[in-house]
Amino acid sequence: MPSTDAQLDLTIDEEAAAHVRGRSGVLTLRTRPRHGCCGGRVDRATVSTERPADLDAYVQTEQEGVTVYVHQALVSLRNEPMHVGLDRLWIWQSLYVEAASQM
Repeated sequence: MPSTDAQLDLTIDEEAAAHVRGRSGVLTLRTRPRHGCCGGRVDRATVSTERPADLDAYVQTEQEGVTVYVHQALVSLRNEPMHVGLDRLWIWQSLYVEAASQM
């Protein structure tokens, strides 16, 4: 799989990278549909620590000591900034991704 280093403006917080390294060492960025109450649909960027099932639909790169799989739908955004961080509330932790609004 080709690297996305030159194509994506992707940043990962050190705290988020440490969280991922402590789990699977894998970060997957993809889109998922979100449906509105009146029939609308928006594709939103999501993040998980599971390896994707269909590797052909993803581009692989290494960043912050983490193997990152980026879905082709997000690779096509190229220079639009994307950021992965970690939310913390007491004992709970959750990864989040901020991506371009043009999706």
